[in-house]
Amino acid sequence: MSPIGTIAEVMKLRPLVLGAISAALILGLCSVAWSQDPTDSAADGSGGGFGLDNDNKDPIEISADNGIEWKRDARTYTARGNALAQQGDTSIAADTLIAYLDDQDELSNWEAIGNVKIQTGQSTSYGDHATYQESTRLLVLTGQNLKVVTERQTVTARDQIEYWRDKDAVVAKGNVVIVRSEKNTVIKSDEATAYFRDKTDDPATPEDETGDGSEVYQVEAQGHVRVDRKDQTAFSDHLAYNPETEVAILTGNVVIHSKDNTYKGARAELDLQKDISRLLPAPGQRVFTVINPKSDDDATDAGTQPAPVTQ
Repeated sequence: MSPIGTIAEVMKLRPLVLGAISAALILGLCSVAWSQDPTDSAADGSGGGFGLDNDNKDPIEISADNGIEWKRDARTYTARGNALAQQGDTSIAADTLIAYLDDQDELSNWEAIGNVKIQTGQSTSYGDHATYQESTRLLVLTGQNLKVVTERQTVTARDQIEYWRDKDAVVAKGNVVIVRSEKNTVIKSDEATAYFRDKTDDPATPEDETGDGSEVYQVEAQGHVRVDRKDQTAFSDHLAYNPETEVAILTGNVVIHSKDNTYKGARAELDLQKDISRLLPAPGQRVFTVINPKSDDDATDAGTQPAPVTQ
């Protein structure tokens, strides 16, 4: 996987979290078996599938040190004290978990408060607070130490991480930093977004490689974009990356520092698979390059990186 492509992997908050955990908070707190008919709701509001996705047949486990509480008038279920909802390899842990129901005993929203930890098979996410709204189908994770960790990299954000379920998009906001220490790559921006689609929609994807049924097809970063990779640093206003072609496009006030040389233009095309860089001007303008004279030590350095192709 290319360094830029790690944005996609590191930001994978998938529908597994939303479907499984929403179901866990409702079905688990209600002590209802996952296999129950989702259209069958108890008359007193203490059971039923609440119209949730019933595809996952794994059992749901709910635990809390200080008990589980049902408030009939407020229509809330609350698990307190090291609360944990778990289904398969997906779980959400927090000091307190709260599920809110509407008048039809269907999930309105849920909330995790204090020391939030969301785990899936691909990533572990940390924050102080998490909310999910069924009306907008939006999951928002916030906190002082907001972080998502995968096997190969880590992403942090100052403000929040959002998962838009209907849009199939994950958004990290505020001083976003993506670190892949294995490849010595750091990506920074004000905001970064990964867009997903079903693998089954792509006829080029073999059936045995569909994985969790989704793949990243576009990654974007905007606002004070900076990419540090090996001995090269690139700046721009916007970055767009296609994981399939492994081509990254930098636009807006592009500046690339490569060792002692500097390149400026309106647009840079980085083919990470072929290791080719192209710097392009804005209409009616020219690209600009500053190549500093080499010292005696530099003259003996056979590993000097070639300049980008310019037009």
